[in-house]
Amino acid sequence: MKITAKSKFLHVKLAGGATAQCLGLMNAIYASKKLSKPFKISYYPYSTGTYWPFAIDFLINDSEKLNTEIPTRGLKQLNQLQVGKVIRSHPLFKTSISYEKALSMLRKTHLDSKLQLMRRELEIRATPSKLISINNYFRSISGGFAQINEFEVNNSMDLRFRQANKESPFSQSRLDPKLTVIHYRLGDKKATPAQMQHTMDFNSDLIIHPQTYAEVLQSIPSVEKQKIFVVSDEPLLARNLLAEVGVQAQIRSGGGNIWEDLLFMSSAGTFIGSKSQVSQLANICVENNGGKSYLLNFTQHINYDKFKNTIYLDSKFIDPNHNIYSLDFDLENNLHSL
Repeated sequence: MKITAKSKFLHVKLAGGATAQCLGLMNAIYASKKLSKPFKISYYPYSTGTYWPFAIDFLINDSEKLNTEIPTRGLKQLNQLQVGKVIRSHPLFKTSISYEKALSMLRKTHLDSKLQLMRRELEIRATPSKLISINNYFRSISGGFAQINEFEVNNSMDLRFRQANKESPFSQSRLDPKLTVIHYRLGDKKATPAQMQHTMDFNSDLIIHPQTYAEVLQSIPSVEKQKIFVVSDEPLLARNLLAEVGVQAQIRSGGGNIWEDLLFMSSAGTFIGSKSQVSQLANICVENNGGKSYLLNFTQHINYDKFKNTIYLDSKFIDPNHNIYSLDFDLENNLHSL
């Protein structure tokens, strides 16, 4: 492949919630250092099918922002959207043909990958080796972004938190060896079966069965039952689901803010999560801080072995016909806030 002249900056296309944005920022930092050129971020708040506002403004400077409010073509009534809720008016949910549906059909034919290559865009597809092998042919990168554990990137993230006068989850002095934290992803996963009837472009993972978490805990002899906590976008529901299978987990006092919850998870001596992006970011921090992690429903990184203290396990899921699922789901008042 012929390498043409360098562009002045690397364009980084972000989407998703706060931690997805952080993973994208970490990918941007890595690629920027490798290519020796600055990055600029564009953000698509509606493209995942759930509304998430731009949340990492405090972690980047003005020169790193290009456009943090890129609209989705065909989506209207934006002032009525709720954070963390599925966008029922999204074009992909409509029966009529739309620009977004045309893109969806293009993705199914795999022609989109060739078009991305022609426009010099690297879609990371959650694959560290794709990011690591990036070269100056590419002018932009897009998700899903890879979960990476790179010393210079972690240090840069640590510095960015500190410069924003926030406690950093990347600090190596926070570890509590006796603390066990479960991250239980719920929220818009309750809409998964209904979403899958319309399109596979959005999240297609079901809710992990609480019995899976119980089995992991049973396999760890050193766990102190009095120091098991659960962090979730819906902590009350998560605690109740775990209690149904005999796991008595506590909820951190004052929980609900994603940055404070991330800080708490980063201090765990034992962390149990999944392939949700909140879990992925927490796993990076726990690994960086010297703790041990168990990740459910997550394929181990191929050709990337920098998670030495992480064990990857299969999962059971709550049956898609269970009444926990609904496209019109409710959210707790203490949903992860920004």
